[in-house]
Amino acid sequence: MTVQIKNFKLKGSAFPISQFSSSCANCGLQKLCFANGLSENDLVALDNLVDRKQSLIKGDYLYKTGDKLTSFFAIKAGTIKVYSLDDDKNEDIHGFYLPGDILGLDALAFSKHPFSAVALDVSNVCEIPFEKLTVLAGKIPNLNNQLLNLMSQEIVNSRRHSSVLTQKTAEQKVAYFILSKALKFKARGYLYTQFRLNILHKDVASYLSLTPETVSRILTKFNKVKIVSWQKKEIYIYDEVRLREIAGERFTECD
Repeated sequence: MTVQIKNFKLKGSAFPISQFSSSCANCGLQKLCFANGLSENDLVALDNLVDRKQSLIKGDYLYKTGDKLTSFFAIKAGTIKVYSLDDDKNEDIHGFYLPGDILGLDALAFSKHPFSAVALDVSNVCEIPFEKLTVLAGKIPNLNNQLLNLMSQEIVNSRRHSSVLTQKTAEQKVAYFILSKALKFKARGYLYTQFRLNILHKDVASYLSLTPETVSRILTKFNKVKIVSWQKKEIYIYDEVRLREIAGERFTECD
């Protein structure tokens, strides 16, 4: 049984809101989370750990830099920004996370969150207590394997982003960013050539080590030549083939 996605968007949300109260067994994002590959009985055990938190609104924090690691978070709906502050209190953005993504894995090294995670729009998350999950993973090999797989994905994504920053042109960076987010929508079964992304252009610029003016200029060019439009948080991909060519990267569907 799969969750039926409601055919509407909650105001301010980048993704359609699913039936948030659904169990792990009935969650449409199951294959992207800790539940992937678990048996029916194992899903019940995992589901007993999960705390389905009330909706976050824009500006609400999941955790802040220095907070003790107590839980991981699986995003059910919305967009979460992960960032830190430099010595001058400027934001250093480390990623934007969408439904199906897991937050908090980077706190494992020192048992404290190295970055802050804040909601950019109306968001729902499942909270999974770290210590209880660790105990359960010791009893369920597939759960332990999935935990290691999620950690590996986090490492790969971090290295890929570093490569993007150092090896790609400004146009390639912007194209890569848009395409990577579009393919996340596709992997989750949503329309990926037209979607809402509640991320400010200035935040994208910071994340890609570009100036806001450069991002604005590139987006204006992409719109003019009918490749992609990103206006008022609405993205329309007119020419996916050309966008892929500019990004200069072969994507897998899970990117």
